[in-house]
Amino acid sequence: MEHEVTLKIVTAHGGLDPVVCQSVHLPLCDGANGHGGGSYGIRHGHVKALFALAHGPLEALAEGKTVLRGQCCGGFASVEDNTVTVVTEQFTRD
Repeated sequence: MEHEVTLKIVTAHGGLDPVVCQSVHLPLCDGANGHGGGSYGIRHGHVKALFALAHGPLEALAEGKTVLRGQCCGGFASVEDNTVTVVTEQFTRD
C-alpha cells in the first residue's frame, strides 16, 4: 500500500493492534463543552499535531474501504512520522 499511515489506539483497558491505512478520520471537539468540532482527516505526510477528541466516530480507510470504524470516547490524538496515536478512555468497534 502506498502512502501509509499507522493508527495506534490506546485505552484505559489496553491497546488495539496497530492498523495500517491510508487515512484516519477523527472526531474533534471545539469549544468549552467539548462538542461541535466535526471530523478531521489525516493522511501520509501530515505535520506533527496534537488534537483534543470529542465523543464520536473514528474511521481508518485503505484503498477506499473502511478497515477500522468505531466510537471514541474523547481523549487526545497525536500525529508524528505518519503515525496517529489515539489515547481515549474507551473505543468501541462498530
